[in-house]
Amino acid sequence: MTFHSTPNPPHARYSQKPFPPYRFILGENPHPTADPAGHLYGKEEEDPGTLTLENWSTNETYLYGVDLYNYAYWWEAHEAFEGLWREFPPVVIEAHFLQGLIKIAAAFYKWQLQDRRGVEIHYAGGAELLGEVAARHPVYMGLDLKDHLGKLEKQFKKVLGTQLPSDPEPQSTRWPDPLEDYPFIVLKQ
Repeated sequence: MTFHSTPNPPHARYSQKPFPPYRFILGENPHPTADPAGHLYGKEEEDPGTLTLENWSTNETYLYGVDLYNYAYWWEAHEAFEGLWREFPPVVIEAHFLQGLIKIAAAFYKWQLQDRRGVEIHYAGGAELLGEVAARHPVYMGLDLKDHLGKLEKQFKKVLGTQLPSDPEPQSTRWPDPLEDYPFIVLKQ
């Protein structure tokens, strides 16, 4: 899917790590790790470090995941957050927060692929997890969750709040651009 707009975050990047050479889109370019032509094929996964409430503002993997999300590298953001998420038991708040970010990135990736059911499943799961964290910590690891959840709800209503036509219209008229009024992750230091 070609976007009509370009990500334009309202702030500078949070990390120093360079972006991948392409945004992975199923069917459009090589899978980064599974395809021999992928830019990460055969490379060892980097150690994401341990993410804590005390070090989130200096954890390069977390900050890079936020940058990837903000610049619409949704598959890659999912992978960055997942590397951190795997370090936690599934029942702790850090795991819920990271899994919520993973699912929201996956929902945008599914939006890009025009997979309505995938958008529904991942958005609902991500919003629920982030909502659970927001109930205990309105701002968590720099992210104002209540504000961000409101922006996500508004954004996903564009797809989930209306019935997309099933007739053979051009894709650009059937699916709104996910980057228009995009809900960037803005971290508070």
